[in-house]
Amino acid sequence: MHSWAHSITPGWMTKTKSLEPHIDEPGYVKEMLQKGENPKELLLEECKPKCTHWKEKLERCEKQLVTIIKINPTKSCLYPFRDYTTCVEACVQPVIHNNLVIE
Repeated sequence: MHSWAHSITPGWMTKTKSLEPHIDEPGYVKEMLQKGENPKELLLEECKPKCTHWKEKLERCEKQLVTIIKINPTKSCLYPFRDYTTCVEACVQPVIHNNLVIE
């Protein structure tokens, strides 16, 4: 897309490297997968600190929701929660996927 696309496309953002979660592959991933164990829980904990931007947005929403929900009970923090979860999953999944072996 052209550089002006972000100004006319709702929800579209310019690609920002700081918002792309990435961790170096921990040594335990291959070992756990070879043993038939799931390393996802450990990777989730390592990836969460990489998504602080989205976590902060979620926390701000949750803080504001306490007062807003009294006026409009249909409001929620669904989208900030989705963004945070998507960020963490985007960090975890490539590490697992790149180590899967098809036999």
